[in-house]
Amino acid sequence: MKIAQLSRQSRIPLLVLLLGALWPCVTFAQSATLSYVEYQGQRIQLSRAYADFDEYKNDVKNLSVKQAGQVEALMQKTRFGPSFANAQALDNALAELQFPGYGMFYANQLGAHIDTMLELAYVEIPMKDRNRYVVLEKTPTGGFRVVVDFIAGATPEITRVHRGSDGKLVFTDSTGTKIVPKKDQVPK
Repeated sequence: MKIAQLSRQSRIPLLVLLLGALWPCVTFAQSATLSYVEYQGQRIQLSRAYADFDEYKNDVKNLSVKQAGQVEALMQKTRFGPSFANAQALDNALAELQFPGYGMFYANQLGAHIDTMLELAYVEIPMKDRNRYVVLEKTPTGGFRVVVDFIAGATPEITRVHRGSDGKLVFTDSTGTKIVPKKDQVPK
């Protein structure tokens, strides 16, 4: 018996059955579409295709070693600053520097620390246990000026910065322990 010979009432359940059997294939083909991300004008291939952004960002091996090295090189050479007109401009620039799915943090939180003129922000470098740190100073006009920009290990994590009695920057962790970062200066 051919499908065309079936009554309309008989064809509907058959059509539903066929669509039901094919639906998982169609759904998977449509959902496993995240296979790369754009960063700094480059297309970065992911280690595999992901169903969605959350699945990608929760996978600790979402980049190959080669791709992680490419991202680190891009993060090192990307210019940041040297100044920002206001907090929104700073936020936008940090969002541009942040690699999709990885962390971006304000550590000092202006007004909530001992040096109200300094801010510490950093972005996570994928799969490298390193961060790109930026120390910013608030300007009289409400803008921000980059004081220092460097890459250093994520452990111990630098979470605060203030000026010492000699005017030099002092970095500490969340417990107040002083950290002298082994840093790779980022070219300005």
